[in-house]
Amino acid sequence: MVSLPRLAGALLGLAALWGAPAVAQGVTGAFEAPAKPLWAGEVFELTLAWTVDWNTFGNLEGDLEWASEPLVAEPWGAPALRSPPAPGASRAVIEFKTRAMALQPGLTPLSPARQVMRLQTGVVDMEEYQRAITETRTIESEPRLFNIRPLPAAPPGFTGAVGRFLVTSTVEAEEIRVGESLTWTVTLSGTGNWPGIRGLPARQVSRDFEVIGEPELAEDEGSGLFERTLRESVVLVPQRAGRYVLSDFEMVIFDPRTGRYERVRAPALTLDVLPGPHGDLLASAPTSQVSPDDDEARLPPMLKGEGAALPPPAGALWTAALLAVPIALGGLWGLLALWRAYQTDPYRIARAAHRRLTATLAGLGQAPDGAQRRRAIRAWQADSALRWRLGLAAPAPEAFADPRWSRLWAEADHLLYARAGALPADWTDRARQALSELGPPPPFKPTTALRRPNLFPMAAGLAGVILMFLCGPTLAQDMSAPALRQSVAESPRDWRARHNLAVALAAQDRWEEAAGHAAIAWVQQPQDPQLQRLWLMTSAKAGYSLEPGASVPRPRDWRGQAMAIASPALWRWILIGLAWLGAAGLAAALYARYRPTPYLAAAGLTLASLALAGSAVCVLALSAYGVLASGRAVLVWGAGPLRSLPVDTPVESAEIQLAGGSVGRVDKAYLGWRRVRLADGRAGWTRQENLLWVWTEPD
Repeated sequence: MVSLPRLAGALLGLAALWGAPAVAQGVTGAFEAPAKPLWAGEVFELTLAWTVDWNTFGNLEGDLEWASEPLVAEPWGAPALRSPPAPGASRAVIEFKTRAMALQPGLTPLSPARQVMRLQTGVVDMEEYQRAITETRTIESEPRLFNIRPLPAAPPGFTGAVGRFLVTSTVEAEEIRVGESLTWTVTLSGTGNWPGIRGLPARQVSRDFEVIGEPELAEDEGSGLFERTLRESVVLVPQRAGRYVLSDFEMVIFDPRTGRYERVRAPALTLDVLPGPHGDLLASAPTSQVSPDDDEARLPPMLKGEGAALPPPAGALWTAALLAVPIALGGLWGLLALWRAYQTDPYRIARAAHRRLTATLAGLGQAPDGAQRRRAIRAWQADSALRWRLGLAAPAPEAFADPRWSRLWAEADHLLYARAGALPADWTDRARQALSELGPPPPFKPTTALRRPNLFPMAAGLAGVILMFLCGPTLAQDMSAPALRQSVAESPRDWRARHNLAVALAAQDRWEEAAGHAAIAWVQQPQDPQLQRLWLMTSAKAGYSLEPGASVPRPRDWRGQAMAIASPALWRWILIGLAWLGAAGLAAALYARYRPTPYLAAAGLTLASLALAGSAVCVLALSAYGVLASGRAVLVWGAGPLRSLPVDTPVESAEIQLAGGSVGRVDKAYLGWRRVRLADGRAGWTRQENLLWVWTEPD
């Protein structure tokens, strides 16, 4: 039988449970991210922090619910207590962590996350104890808005990689034989926005290798969504023996830590190809596969004669021109001989010094004591040494044959170098008298122009001109590679000689050097179809595959054909002329504002508009040529390193590996080295023999 007091206590407890309000749950949830700007494509750590009342928190139930869009995120990790509550504190933080990425810039909202929790909502006071009342509730976090920054303007070659990456380049062996296959593998690994990477940049390989099949891609997933390894392998078969350099593999990435674009690079690989069983060259393809009449397979012929044909002159003009040649040459010969005789006259300097001495002594009497007087004495000493033709910059008094001049010199030294030195009162008069008694040097004799040393240089040149006119039509032109190379060295802007040299080198299968000379010949004379055809053929054979701006352009479409109407040098001259023409039109329109003239303003503005349109065409053409319009432009005809210092460091240690066909501008020279600044701003040193000047090497 239940006692009355115990029953009354139970009823009071149930009444309290029924009517008492629930204890506040005190749970909040918030998203947390690194306190720094977030870039589009950057992988960052995302934290969801639940702040709970440790006294009323029970436990978590079920999985965390969250829609990650518009972010790309990995699954949430296991919940963890951020730190144990301090003694006497009731608040604690339970956090979930993951990694996320936003592909698009701008304001990016995050949808709230939901988590089921068991919480204490009240207590029931029993007679001997208290009973906790718990409920299961779904807690929703606060929404969050992230501002994702767009990436800066991307440089050429950027394929969308944002993060931290590493590239490696490997081959199966560093030594193979002609005809054997070799696998060249490039690996990209790291942490970043793998869902947004568009692929790997293309690689360059010499034309002496045959590429078998298509590149093979293999991808290994890492420990998370943003950690992977991508391998691209290509099979090569060497056709010719020799030492080759497989170009370095470079990839442009954006590093969110620094906020800049950077280049990660795998160094170039050196490969030794040994001769095969049948020699150092792989057997060529059957002749049935190559048509001898195929224009693309044959080298264009060498060019002879002058570049432009002129109409023949009229009879009277022909006679006058022939008579004018010896008269002009004779007059020029006499003037040059006279000029040479005057320049080599042994008394020319002494005569000038004598005139200056007279003027110096005339002004010395009026010069006050002090610095002005000392400057005049120094000038007297310098000219006195020249007048006496002593050949000494600072002669001693004993060097003068006349004792009066020796005494004058010693007194001048006393004024200049002694403490409290002074000139005698009669020094100026004695100096004038000594100069007068010495007299002026012998005058120049024009008849010395007839001496052999003065006539011989011009006579030799005249004999060469006559020999060229007399024997030029009958002499055969030497078309061998050494002779053509010498001709190009003597006349770098002779585009015909460069074309012929490129043909000769191509016939020897020296395609890279041939492509370099063919490219320069085409740049100097782009209107010639033979030069254009040779450039396109040799560039394909040499493996020149750089993008426009980094190499010589290839006129394959209508834009290239329009640009090739003129050379970059001619486009510059045309632009200068159009600028002056536009200025003249604007000046006419301005003049019409001061002096009203019918139709002058309209004509001037029309002329300026036409000049502006033509200038725009010139600017577009020059932008297509790029650095080739510079007088210091060079072309790198073969692959090689670009070193940071003019020192022969190992090839593998060079930060930049140049591909064949690269163009740049030389801004510094040191002995046999040249510093080349590429179109993208990178610079480094390379040997002069690796470069070909597009125009003429500056002095």
